Amino acid sequence: MIEYRQLANILSLFLIVQLSGILIAFYLISPGEVAVVSSGPAASGQILFFFIYLIVAAVAMFFLFKFHHGPVLFIGIEGLVVVSATFYLLLIILATLFPSSGNYPVLVSFVAAIALIVAKNKWPGLRNFTAVVASVGVGLVMGTYFGFFAAFIFMGLIAVYDYVAVFITKHMVTLGRESVNRNLAFMVGSYDVEVVPKGYLKGKEEKQMNNIFKGTKSDTMKQLMKSGNVPVPSFSALGAGDLAIPLMLAVSAYITYFSYFFSLIIIFGASFGLVYAMYISKKYSMALPAIPPLFSFANIALGIDVLATAPANWELYLPLFTASVIILLLVTFTAKVQSKHALRISPA
Repeated sequence: MIEYRQLANILSLFLIVQLSGILIAFYLISPGEVAVVSSGPAASGQILFFFIYLIVAAVAMFFLFKFHHGPVLFIGIEGLVVVSATFYLLLIILATLFPSSGNYPVLVSFVAAIALIVAKNKWPGLRNFTAVVASVGVGLVMGTYFGFFAAFIFMGLIAVYDYVAVFITKHMVTLGRESVNRNLAFMVGSYDVEVVPKGYLKGKEEKQMNNIFKGTKSDTMKQLMKSGNVPVPSFSALGAGDLAIPLMLAVSAYITYFSYFFSLIIIFGASFGLVYAMYISKKYSMALPAIPPLFSFANIALGIDVLATAPANWELYLPLFTASVIILLLVTFTAKVQSKHALRISPA
């Protein structure tokens, strides 16, 4: 089941990443001090490189999950990603706060990044915290590297890929499931057990849930089950990329235009995009690609800014607004169709 409590937790983690990342950019990074790739052939080449790299990495992880079952390799890959992202995040902060400290920020950042992944492997409950820190690092570094136009195009490409990877090839669903099962810091998740009244589920589902929890040691759960209630696992998750990519766009907007409002309105729009994705996911009880709604609502929010500050440019923005609406309709329609198909093929 997908319940509101878990969705609220995921939304909170999303907002923590966006707001902490953009605040770091506001207070520690001067746009004049950052070299951005904003336009021209160089930007196109960089966007294409990162996009192809992302696809290759995702496909490689899919086959590794499918054919390799040992934990060491995945722990190593997770460690490489987390340490890299955390190192650069801490280095930006420490080097800015202590500019005359020589190489100490580098050493401290590296040691702290190593300590984080070691602590996460020792205490699995730190997965969400580790994913949040790494996502802030990725979003901040990429946002300072790309100019706004390049970041916008990159997020648009990722939205297309995310749609294909979740709804068509479905390999992103497998990646997400395996990341959760292996407790890798590539996703944030919220897990709980909800208790529903008898008759809320179908007979087979109700029997299955009772069998799962019949060995519970919780006296409270035993009493609830004896009184006719049915325990049901409730879980919701969001990929680290879904946390980092909107932050990248917001940071790039600040770096490129030195506008606090421009960055915040992107975060505002993306947050509504996540709420919309959660609503559709809960309504149709299925995994949903998050980047397309995030991108669409961020784009709509930018349109509101355009209409408020430069209404004469509405004709230039109209095609982007239209594309955003089409994306949302397509995601919703596909979720509805695939949900009905899943119901038809499921056993009675």
